[in-house]
Amino acid sequence: MSDVKVQKSVDKLSAELAKVEASLQPILGQGMAEVLPKLTPLQRCELSALVAYSIETLFWIYMKANGVPPKEHP
Repeated sequence: MSDVKVQKSVDKLSAELAKVEASLQPILGQGMAEVLPKLTPLQRCELSALVAYSIETLFWIYMKANGVPPKEHP
């Protein structure tokens, strides 16, 4: 992959991450202790599942970026 293609990919990723961060700003601006009481029990479950999935996905991306095969990681 050429340097130009890599730079375009990095720029695109950065723009997409900025969109995600903007979408999550209402939640990121507050702690979970402030957000959870405002939600219904179902919404609390959904948010907790989303947070767990997001953390697991970010860790998977971290391992891939560092050359560690996720399937072989203990």
